[in-house]
Amino acid sequence: MVWSKADARVWNSFRQHKMLIVSMILMLGLLTAVSSINSSLSLKIIHQQMVKDENEFFHLIGIAQNNINKTIDNIYAIGTIFGTDNTKLGSYSTQVEVHPLNPLELTPYDIIIYDKDQNDQIKNHSVRFTFNTSDSQNLKNFNIHSVNSRSDMLGFYFISGRITNEMSAISNNTLVIATVMDKDEKLLGVWKAQTEPYNIAPFSTASFTIPVTDNNQGLRIANYTLFVNNS
Repeated sequence: MVWSKADARVWNSFRQHKMLIVSMILMLGLLTAVSSINSSLSLKIIHQQMVKDENEFFHLIGIAQNNINKTIDNIYAIGTIFGTDNTKLGSYSTQVEVHPLNPLELTPYDIIIYDKDQNDQIKNHSVRFTFNTSDSQNLKNFNIHSVNSRSDMLGFYFISGRITNEMSAISNNTLVIATVMDKDEKLLGVWKAQTEPYNIAPFSTASFTIPVTDNNQGLRIANYTLFVNNS
């Protein structure tokens, strides 16, 4: 095939445009990747602790806050554990306790590390989140009142109280979640219980009792924070 100077000019122009298009695609891909990484900042970790329960399982527990001006749902916390030289040992995930999550709302999470054979190898860990966003807010309006706590003779700890649904709609499958802390405000565990009744009619009140069945934690509890989730 014989090329003329005109053909060569056309081909060079095509190559330049092709290279420009490829560069733009690469730049867009890079921006997408950066956007994906930055989306992890949408949930801000307020507190986090790795603890071991009475059955020798490690837990990555924490409290995260929705840090964007959108409602987020289908929220999963993914914990990754690392060994010596930052070698990845595994990843574990769980759905967070409060969902959907409106802007600035908080949710606890409790990621259980199910492989106890890795306990002695864990040197470090990280937590990230996946979720969907929505422009509409999920209305929640509850009043938790008449709260008390006690320990029994076996060292088990109970948090009891009453909760009023102050919305004009029924609250289905209502859960009260407690994050328990020691005297130094370090997280010990995340515990929860359904209300009785668990479907609360508008402007009605239900009771709840959250048992902390790990008596190693029960003996150390100095404070707790309560959250509500429903569907």
